[in-house]
Amino acid sequence: MVRLVASLACVVTLFASAAYAENAPADLSGKYHCEGTSDQGAKYTGEVVIKKFNKGYQLTWVVNKTKYSGMGFVDEDRLNVAWAVKSPNGVAIGVVSYKIKENGRLQGKWTDPSLKGIYDEVLVPIVENRLI
Repeated sequence: MVRLVASLACVVTLFASAAYAENAPADLSGKYHCEGTSDQGAKYTGEVVIKKFNKGYQLTWVVNKTKYSGMGFVDEDRLNVAWAVKSPNGVAIGVVSYKIKENGRLQGKWTDPSLKGIYDEVLVPIVENRLI
């Protein structure tokens, strides 16, 4: 009985993964509205542009007039990105991992080596100047 339940769980997971892969966007390129939480707990908003670049993606965030640049790739249902920004002390680097949602939103968690936490960020697609 245990083997039957385990086998069924594997089959369901396999079909769910295959169904997701078929429904996953072929290209994440576009403009996104960005909403997140800073390391001080403050809310921020901005705009992100994602462009396909070979097998990966180039991302540019503009948040509070500050420009961040990143490079990433999709692995299953996640877009994983390393980013950098010029700072008074040189260049700050960090990472963000976004879960690709069925509605096109990217639900993310980010951090950088100077911080003690992991923070939330969501990207909402902008289509014809409207959030979807």
